Amino acid sequence: MNYLYHFNSERVVEACIAGAGDFGRGVLRQAEQMRQLSARIAIDVSPEKAAEAIVNAGISKEKIMVCHSEKDAQQAWERGDYVAAGNFETVAALPFDILVESTGIPDIGARYAEAALLAGKHVGIATKETESVVGPYLTRLAEKQARLFTPLDGDQPSLLIGLVTWARTLGFEIIAAGKSSEYDFVWDEARNIVTCNGIEYPAADLAEHWTLGEHAGATAQARSKALAAIAQISVPDLCEMVNVANATGLAPDRPEFHAMVLRTDEVPTLLDAETQGGVLQGIERLEVFNCLRRPDELSFAGGVFVVVRCEDPHVWKLLKDKGHVLSRNGTSAMVYLPRHLLGLEAPISLLDAVLNGLPSGGGHDTTPKFDLTARATRDIAAGQLLEMKGHHRHIDGLRPEIHPAAALADTANVPFYLLPGAEVVRDIAAGQAITLADVRLPASRLYELRLEQDRLFHK
Repeated sequence: MNYLYHFNSERVVEACIAGAGDFGRGVLRQAEQMRQLSARIAIDVSPEKAAEAIVNAGISKEKIMVCHSEKDAQQAWERGDYVAAGNFETVAALPFDILVESTGIPDIGARYAEAALLAGKHVGIATKETESVVGPYLTRLAEKQARLFTPLDGDQPSLLIGLVTWARTLGFEIIAAGKSSEYDFVWDEARNIVTCNGIEYPAADLAEHWTLGEHAGATAQARSKALAAIAQISVPDLCEMVNVANATGLAPDRPEFHAMVLRTDEVPTLLDAETQGGVLQGIERLEVFNCLRRPDELSFAGGVFVVVRCEDPHVWKLLKDKGHVLSRNGTSAMVYLPRHLLGLEAPISLLDAVLNGLPSGGGHDTTPKFDLTARATRDIAAGQLLEMKGHHRHIDGLRPEIHPAAALADTANVPFYLLPGAEVVRDIAAGQAITLADVRLPASRLYELRLEQDRLFHK
């Protein structure tokens, strides 16, 4: 695709950035380098924090106005200043085209996305937590408003949906698709150490499992055991994958995923059907793997992939000779994008939504096919509060799983990101799935919209 022709317009797209952290700052920075994108509005926990983010993106302080009211924001806009605000309501009336929702806070993401759509704005969602609970509802609300609710390039869901739909357009049989975990497992052979996210772990047994043996699955299991001290699945990984599942119809092979430790060239060998020597019970499966590599090998951290069937042995033999990644038996191949550039590449999706009316996600195909849910990893006593923590938005004592979507009911599994702030009302045993009968959910707009989604899709 020639992107210059694809976005052949003189119009400048105006974006508002809600949540000016790493993702939002990337959009702010990239807009300064682009002819067709302007990002003069930033929202964060306070106007001062938003102003700081704009400065960090390279904009002079003299061009920024800290705005505490709608009047302040309107005056700043009319002067051509950058607008720094502490909430969406302050800037809702400004004439921007699309909201970049990147707060990372599930309930705020729901409130801001809904308010923006009702105000006639498009929404590009980077808060995957919100999308995992009410993405289908917000997609339908956008359609009613003649606007778009779309994931953004730079995050894995959009990039993976693009790769999957590319493969389907070309008629490939898709065996599996997914992503690598955010942090590679980097093996220092001389020291018998594996480093992941800056932390070193002993790995004395890894050398004997470095190369796949005759029984590839057994080798992968041995690696996982040898590196058990390193978390091999995370809530963000499965959160992103449930959004892809709802957009594409691809399904997990099992609720907790296989999450194997693999070298890049091993992916199509293991992520194939059991009849072909892999671990999957079927095809069109979603999966996450942990990339194992030496320090001098290329990273796959956070990249996305699709495994396809090799229909023409001659053609795929030719491609293998050119360095493409095929399974050991030559019946499947991996096509991949070993990167995600966060807010730096999100503008592609922003331009596509506003200029071409095209989503980067599933659009009307997005329906609640699966839910991200939770299972207890330890006993949890009645009376405890469930608290969301850290950069990765995890909840202590809970692990993520993906199950078929269901309306909220006492016996139904609760969507993971409705649980922050919930009170446990009866003892929960380790290994138990968290149902609505186990908790008292806090009031939130996210919860209200989920009920609206259930009424819309589970009649």
